[in-house]
Amino acid sequence: MTREEFIKEILPGAVGGYKKYNILPSLTLAQAALESGWGKNHIHNNLFGIKATSSWKGKVAEVWTIEYVNGQPQRVRALFRAYDSFAESVEDHSRLLGELPRYVKVRDATNYKEACHAVQQAGYATDPGYAVKLINIIESNGFDKHDEEVRKIHWAEGIWKKLNEMGIPVYEKRYDDRATRGEVMALVLRAVKRILGE
Repeated sequence: MTREEFIKEILPGAVGGYKKYNILPSLTLAQAALESGWGKNHIHNNLFGIKATSSWKGKVAEVWTIEYVNGQPQRVRALFRAYDSFAESVEDHSRLLGELPRYVKVRDATNYKEACHAVQQAGYATDPGYAVKLINIIESNGFDKHDEEVRKIHWAEGIWKKLNEMGIPVYEKRYDDRATRGEVMALVLRAVKRILGE
């Protein structure tokens, strides 16, 4: 699998993680690339090196791994979560970062650099250079473009919902397409009628 194929396979899940939990796609893509060697060194489809703690009820795999203790790498045996597919792994990663309170700063991050530092500060990885590695992957592969793409869609969807809540019906749901002049004029007319109480 090439890097391009790997990204194409996991990008939909990364976008889904943003829509549901506000996890930037660039962070998800960079973590998957770093933790799995671009999909080549994953542990039973676990792209993110997520450990299987006592609360995990799914499949597990026990393997040797490198952990940093007091800044020094050490080889240890550890239990990791196991998945049936990459998509399942991406979904679980989004849920983990999206639901655990310790990752609130990851969810609140306004850009990929903030997100990378927040995920390291929350204790996701023991590598002291983890955030810098993620940032380098994002910048060298242009992953931040996916953040901009989902924000555009997200922004437009929010406006659509707000207008409908205000009683100004917007029938067109193509958030990422340009509107025609006719569609814009129809929307303006509906807004004016709403304001005038017609």
